[in-house]
Amino acid sequence: MYNLKLSKMTYRSKTVFLNLDESFTEWLRRELKDQLSNRYKIVHLAEDMGVPNITLYRFLHGKEVRTPFYDSAFKYLVKK
Repeated sequence: MYNLKLSKMTYRSKTVFLNLDESFTEWLRRELKDQLSNRYKIVHLAEDMGVPNITLYRFLHGKEVRTPFYDSAFKYLVKK
C-alpha cells in the first residue's frame, strides 16, 4: 500500500493590458525592467526567475530568447 499525498492545485491569473501598438514581448520586457533598481539588479532577477543571467540580459537588450524563458518570466510575474 502506498501513501499518496495529493497537492492542492493553485491557480493564479494575471490580466495583461497592452497598448494598441505594443506586443507581448515589449510588455514583458517593460514589466521586467520595472523590477530592476540600483540594489535589485539583473543577476538577482535572473536568480529569482530561475533563468541564466545572460538570457535575461539578452532579452532586456532586445535580443532573441527561447520559449522556456517566456514561460519562466511569465510564471515569475504571476507569482508577484
